[in-house]
Amino acid sequence: MSDEIDDSAKIIDSNVGQSMVREFVTVHDSTIGDDCEIYERSSVKKCRIGDDVVINAGNYIENVEIGDEVQIGPNSSIVGVTHNLDESGMELHNDVFARVILRTGAFVGAGAVVVPGVEIGRDTVVSAGAVVTEDLGERKLVIGSPPTQQVIDLSDWV
Repeated sequence: MSDEIDDSAKIIDSNVGQSMVREFVTVHDSTIGDDCEIYERSSVKKCRIGDDVVINAGNYIENVEIGDEVQIGPNSSIVGVTHNLDESGMELHNDVFARVILRTGAFVGAGAVVVPGVEIGRDTVVSAGAVVTEDLGERKLVIGSPPTQQVIDLSDWV
């Protein structure tokens, strides 16, 4: 794949390999490998992205390490940034970074949310609309959101 960066994309303090970046994408303080596809209106900040990664339209991804051959469905939020919360409330303007890791071959379905500090194992599937609040090992399938969330071995599902 040759590098194809749309004129409307904003690439700020980042390195982009031989990859495609579509309309109205923002890439800030990140490194993107080769053969990646980042679709319309996605925001990528403070990330390290491997090769052959597909990030569909409308995603917000910050402080995430993404392995090779990962796919992320549209309109997902994968954010490794939060704020301290105590009895006096949430502390504004003081970000707390807890990196998210998506291992090689992971798949994140449309509209999923992955919270700060979570690691998604190799070849693990996060179903559409799922909310992931805990680490997931290799070759798992996670469906739904806590407290009724199901985590299944991928081999049992297939």
